[in-house]
Amino acid sequence: MIKFFYFFLSIFIYSQNIDMYLSLIHEGQTETVKENLPKLISKYPNDAGVIYLSALLTKDGLKSIDSYNLIIEKFPESKYASDAAIKIGEYFYSRGLYSQACRQLSYFPRKYPRFRDMQRPMDLMVSSFKAIGESDSAKYYISIYQGMFPYLDMEKYGFETKIINQSSNLGNVSKNNEKYPYVIQIGAFGNIKNAKRLKLQASQIGYKVEIVQVQTNGKGLHAVRIIRYKSKSSAEKVGQVVKRKLGVDYRVLYRPPNG
Repeated sequence: MIKFFYFFLSIFIYSQNIDMYLSLIHEGQTETVKENLPKLISKYPNDAGVIYLSALLTKDGLKSIDSYNLIIEKFPESKYASDAAIKIGEYFYSRGLYSQACRQLSYFPRKYPRFRDMQRPMDLMVSSFKAIGESDSAKYYISIYQGMFPYLDMEKYGFETKIINQSSNLGNVSKNNEKYPYVIQIGAFGNIKNAKRLKLQASQIGYKVEIVQVQTNGKGLHAVRIIRYKSKSSAEKVGQVVKRKLGVDYRVLYRPPNG
C-alpha cells in the first residue's frame, strides 16, 4: 500500500512540474525550462507532457508539428492532445496555409469538446475560411457549433446562421463533401509500408491524406491520395506545392466520395 501511495504521489508531483514548466514558458522564462528539459527527456522520453514541452521550445516549425502529431496519434487521451491539435492549427494559420488550417480546425470542437478555450479555435477557423473565400463553410460550422457551445460569442463573426441539429451533422458533412470531388494521387505502392511512409510525409506538411485500394493492370496497389478539392485547378495548385516539397509526381483525379 505504501509503495502505491508513493507511486501515485510521484505521478502527481511530476504532473505539477510539467504544469509549472508550461507556466514558465507562458511567462517568457524559456531559458529556465530549457535547462531542465534534457533531464526530463532522459527520464521520461515517451511522456506526452515532455514531448509537448520539447515541441514548444523547438524553433523548427516542422519538427514541432511532428511532435504534436505524435502526441495526437499515440496519446489521444492525454490532456496535451487538444493543445497539440490547436498548435498545429495555429502553425498553419501563421504560415498562411489557410486551407490546411481549415481542415485542422473545423473538426476540433467536435473532437475536443472539453477544450478550456473553445473561442480560440473557433476564431482561427472562421478567419481561415474567410481568408480562402469560403464564408459559406464558416457559416456551416458556426451553425453546428453554436448549438454545441451556446456560451461562445458567434455574433462577432457577422454571419446570420441557423442552429443545425448535431445529430444530423454526419449526413450534412457527407453532402458537403460531394462538392469536393477532386483528389490528388501522389503515389501507388504494392508495399503498404511505402504507402504509409508517403502518407506520413504529406500529412506532416499539412494535408489530409488517405490510402485506398486500387487495381492497376490486374494488380492490387495502395494509392496515396490528398483529399478533397472543389475544382481541378485548386487541386493542381496543391499538387504543384506537394511536388516541390516532397519531390513526388502527382495526378489530379475526379473521385466523388460515393463514386
